[in-house]
Amino acid sequence: MTCRRLKHEHWLLGLVLLAFAAGPASAVPATGSASPPPVLSEILRGVESKYNRMKSMKARFQQIFRQGNQVVRQEEGVLYLSKPGRMRWEYENPEAKLFLTDGKRLVLYVPSENRVMESAIKESADLRAPLAFLLGNLNFDEEFGRFETSPELAAREAGNVVFKAFPKRMGERLEWILFEVTPEHEIRRVVAREVGGIETEFRFTGEQSNPVLAQRLFQFVPPDGVEVVRE
Repeated sequence: MTCRRLKHEHWLLGLVLLAFAAGPASAVPATGSASPPPVLSEILRGVESKYNRMKSMKARFQQIFRQGNQVVRQEEGVLYLSKPGRMRWEYENPEAKLFLTDGKRLVLYVPSENRVMESAIKESADLRAPLAFLLGNLNFDEEFGRFETSPELAAREAGNVVFKAFPKRMGERLEWILFEVTPEHEIRRVVAREVGGIETEFRFTGEQSNPVLAQRLFQFVPPDGVEVVRE
């Protein structure tokens, strides 16, 4: 794993962190945006209500990277989240690694490379990307300019709703975000398509809302002899 890939991991997972770490989102109207269809609008409000009330979460995840139609890497593990701003991704396959934050710094530890990368969380507007919405403080109308549904957007699970959302921000980096939502307003899948055709897909199963999580889950002390790269 190169430093460039490590930075990309920070960027992707940092997107997921920031909305969960932040305070409640303000209801800013989507000026000049097309309103979503009524049925989709009800779904968006239901998802917002569910995740905005969440204080902590545990779920299994799969993270899939694609270039064009080809899968170039697939990883899986367990995700822990706790407001404000704490996150732990325990990667199990195909290699063990750990990504976590205490709300102030991001840490990525790759045992096979004997390396830790640390960086400060930069709460810039550019990083408040829609991928972070699966964690809470959602406001779809504020972050997206328009929404798109189509019979071609097939759900992985029967009964789920799938839609694309086109972000107002980070247009130079992200083309669209695809969401798959259950009838209970649980987000099961998020796909972020970057400019250039690279797609990163997150699948979530076994979601637990508001589990009691120990503070030590979000703390990290580098093992002796590990290279620490700070930015």
